[in-house]
Amino acid sequence: MIERRKIVAQRYAEAFFKAIQADEFEECFKDFEAFSALYLGYEGLAEILVHPTIHVERKIEMLQRIFGARARRLVVDFISLLIKKKRMNLFERISQEVECMYRRLHGIRGIIIKSAVPLLNNERARLRSVLAQKYGRIEIREVVDPAILGGLVVQFTDQVVDESIRNRLKQLRDLMVRVDNEWLVNLIIQPSLAL
Repeated sequence: MIERRKIVAQRYAEAFFKAIQADEFEECFKDFEAFSALYLGYEGLAEILVHPTIHVERKIEMLQRIFGARARRLVVDFISLLIKKKRMNLFERISQEVECMYRRLHGIRGIIIKSAVPLLNNERARLRSVLAQKYGRIEIREVVDPAILGGLVVQFTDQVVDESIRNRLKQLRDLMVRVDNEWLVNLIIQPSLAL
């Protein structure tokens, strides 16, 4: 079921991406990105647009008010189509797919940086500089995750660089267990070591 939803989301994303490439590409993408930020950032909007008892026409009216007259018609029509086809529950996945296609087209690497606390401006700038120097055009998304305790986890495409305190503690624990196991094996083999 999850795989099917993923495929459906990819197809909608691909169709939308092809359509905006034939139109005012950058402007359409900016409008889509702005709506996506609003949709994903404001929980109430998502609830309204997927709610089964709210009539489709009311949802589309609200969507048109959100966008106003300046929005690209193609973007409004696409989101209206998602509402009519009852596919707004896939919007987050569709949005991710469209964003990936945009980055791929422009050679931008998406990088996720997890830290236990928000990064300071100078830390953010230095990290951006180092990563840009190594990978070229990048887009950084910061995630605050107190569970990592400290340090950073840098994730891009299929690679993860985990320099968190949580990971270092785990490595230390694994090392201690391995040393204890080796010591016990040596003790069994040579009981004279215990003396």
